[in-house]
Amino acid sequence: MFVSHTREVANIALAIRTEHLTKIYDVGWGRQNVGIDNLTLEVEEGQIFGLVGPNGSGKTTTLKLLLGLIFPTSGNAEVLGMSLDSAAYKSRIGYLPEGPYFYEHLNAPELLRMYGSLFGLRGPDFEKRIQELLELVDMWDRREYRVANYSRGMRQRVGVAQALINEPDLLFFDEPTAGLDPIGAKHIREVILELRERGKTVFLCSHLLKEMEPICDNIAILERGKLITRGSVDELLAGDVTQYRVEARDLDDEIIEQLGDGVAEIIRLDDSCRILFDSREDAFEAATRLEDAGAYLMTVGPDRRTLEEVFIDAVGEEPKDASSVQGS
Repeated sequence: MFVSHTREVANIALAIRTEHLTKIYDVGWGRQNVGIDNLTLEVEEGQIFGLVGPNGSGKTTTLKLLLGLIFPTSGNAEVLGMSLDSAAYKSRIGYLPEGPYFYEHLNAPELLRMYGSLFGLRGPDFEKRIQELLELVDMWDRREYRVANYSRGMRQRVGVAQALINEPDLLFFDEPTAGLDPIGAKHIREVILELRERGKTVFLCSHLLKEMEPICDNIAILERGKLITRGSVDELLAGDVTQYRVEARDLDDEIIEQLGDGVAEIIRLDDSCRILFDSREDAFEAATRLEDAGAYLMTVGPDRRTLEEVFIDAVGEEPKDASSVQGS
């Protein structure tokens, strides 16, 4: 076991720290399956940390280890400065599982009262907190609806409220926007950002790359149980800062050829074309010409990678669709 510490030089406190964390499953007949292998990472307090990876990469194993649901084969970890075998940190965390299940006959306040009772919460102050949480997730006006009548989005919203019932310092969210319509997903993202503004730390597991990119402060990518790459979103998405990108749909080769010598590179994608320029002036002039020619402009500006491109570079394969990576 290692001793919890704060990096005094940077004055940054850690919500999560793992050191050579390893989990090996015995699957029988002398065979073993590596869930996570030698994972070392740090999650700073007050940030949104994203964990992504393809199917079988170890995301779920990592989440279960940090929640104390399973225990490591070797290595160490601390959550809020306490080791995984400590029960004390459990009262300071909240958890939203993928596809949460709730008792169908309860309404939202009844559901939150049930979860609050597990922490010994009751009385007028607790009733006030129930209202505040349901207002936060936009469920107060529908508080009398029974869970049996909830949509997927309503279940997710109430799931966020129950994860916050004990005023946790650290929240674990597993696929919080999966299966939601765009409006529902947008609202959940806004709630997550609001939690960061309130000083909460959010550990977010998701295969929806486009959902992770705009809200995460730092991201780690797993592949076959190993940490492949990690860093801040700005670091991971930084492209060639000396180049400028124009990406467009509905353009043909003749239009591209008319752009002249300013073109540095042409990258043809499934339904679009990405054109790189060495100068800002050439890029914006080309964008104007393409638009005048009837092309649909998607991106114009400094070359900046997407999280999907970072994932492909790190893992060596494309996600199963343009916005997601199936993960566990």
